[in-house]
Amino acid sequence: MPDRTTAVLLDLDGTITDSAPGVIDSFVTAVRGLGLQPPPPDELRAVVGPPLAWTLEHIGGVDPADVDRGQDLYRAHYGGGSMFNSAVFDGMRQLLVALREAGVPVSLATSKSEEFARAILDHFELTGYFTAICGADDRGRNSDKAYVIGKALTQLHAAGADLSAPVMVGDREHDLEGARAHGMPCVLVAWGYGTEAEHADADALASDPAHLAGLLGLPAPVTNRSVAEPVARSAGVGR
Repeated sequence: MPDRTTAVLLDLDGTITDSAPGVIDSFVTAVRGLGLQPPPPDELRAVVGPPLAWTLEHIGGVDPADVDRGQDLYRAHYGGGSMFNSAVFDGMRQLLVALREAGVPVSLATSKSEEFARAILDHFELTGYFTAICGADDRGRNSDKAYVIGKALTQLHAAGADLSAPVMVGDREHDLEGARAHGMPCVLVAWGYGTEAEHADADALASDPAHLAGLLGLPAPVTNRSVAEPVARSAGVGR
């Protein structure tokens, strides 16, 4: 880990938001819509985080020829309101405040559709904390995490960010693999959907947002104060 983090890339599902209820419900709806039986409940947490096409095929058992249709079924349900069946993890809003106050630029780097990601950040009044918001396109293409991270780094560079010591923060092996493709360290968060095996491969494991703040070289965020919505900084970025 760098002594001083100069930019932070954040995953969304399992890192900023506890999105499992809406994601799992939409995944099950899509799989059943294709006439298949969804996996048992104890296997469904694994669908949160990786690219949608991958989870439909490798976890849902969807034939590759039917993946596009499965994605359409998922997006219809998720975009119909299920995406808001989530919550911001305690302390993450305060972490974003601490990053802003320290002058550290932040980009979202998610395999989720960028359209949905923006809607979720807007819903929770988090958009203004981000210099860039990067995700897959509205058909789920370009959802590979290495691609998304590259896109985020490009937009941060265009915004004048210091990229001498960036750090990726996520919760799954896809975040680790994407960060390593760009030679970046990756912190995984213990409150997300990753497994112990995934955690063991991380450059660092954050037990809570205050611990994460310390790993990023920030003072621990104050979690019991109200925070005001910042002036939007991401207008026009990535649209």
